Amino acid sequence: MSHCAAHSDARPSSDRFRCGGHKSDLAAVCLAIATLLASAISSDAQDQKDPPKEFANSLGMKFAWIPPGTFLMGSPTEEKHRNPIEIPHKVRLTKGFYIGVHPVTQDQWLKVMGGKNPSGFDKEKMGDKEKLSAAEKLLLPVESVSWNDCQEFIKKLQEMDMKPYRLPTEAEWEYACRAGTTTPFHFGETISTDQANYDGDFVYGDGKKGPRRQRTTPVGAFPANAFGLHDMHGNVYQWCQDWYGDYPPRDVTDPKGPEKGLARVLRGGSWKSNPLSCRSAERLRYEPGARFHLYGFRVCFFLN
Repeated sequence: MSHCAAHSDARPSSDRFRCGGHKSDLAAVCLAIATLLASAISSDAQDQKDPPKEFANSLGMKFAWIPPGTFLMGSPTEEKHRNPIEIPHKVRLTKGFYIGVHPVTQDQWLKVMGGKNPSGFDKEKMGDKEKLSAAEKLLLPVESVSWNDCQEFIKKLQEMDMKPYRLPTEAEWEYACRAGTTTPFHFGETISTDQANYDGDFVYGDGKKGPRRQRTTPVGAFPANAFGLHDMHGNVYQWCQDWYGDYPPRDVTDPKGPEKGLARVLRGGSWKSNPLSCRSAERLRYEPGARFHLYGFRVCFFLN
């Protein structure tokens, strides 16, 4: 009988590790378990971290990471020149997503679609009178595209780059535009033509008149919001994925708009807009087949 077995009055659970070299064995086992746990926790924490704030795809299109969160969609009742359809309601977005830093450019459109440039303000039609360099003209946003045209672009882009590209939902668009703000514009209570491309003959609030450019401007020519997104106010209206419909009078999670409808949503205002139409909460709707030289888009995607 061993020395350990002779101690029949001892507590088996503790005496077992006091015999021979078993105490050091326990320490080694505990250390190994602790190491594994620490590794698992570290790995899990790494998985839950936000992805890189910026991303560029194989075509050079730049995207910014938008984290999940909650915001008040619509406009407060005291906002100047608000539309009654902008019913304020709390929206929760449970998944972060990447969205284009800029609207899709004419150069990007041609790389994906080929063929003829649909834009009214392309480099051939504008000529040299606009005093833009060749590089700047390539950075003009594509316009005169319908919602249906955007779907064709997205389908081809998915095939080229193997990512689940799509148009943003209306809620995602406004959340990305506001970037944590609750004011009429992500710039604040008013806006100027130094901050966005709109019709400077008109003012909003205490704003001042500015130039009336009467055309699109190269993407990224104006300051970005807190998420790093340019041209969320003015330049070109941007198609959203949703059918147009009334806002719900209650809090919602991950809204996608009505299941069917007659018109799709556009957001952001354009180079021809009064600044009140460039507000974060402003909504526009049009038939999905409509093409107009005010209408463009940007794309987004969820991570797999």
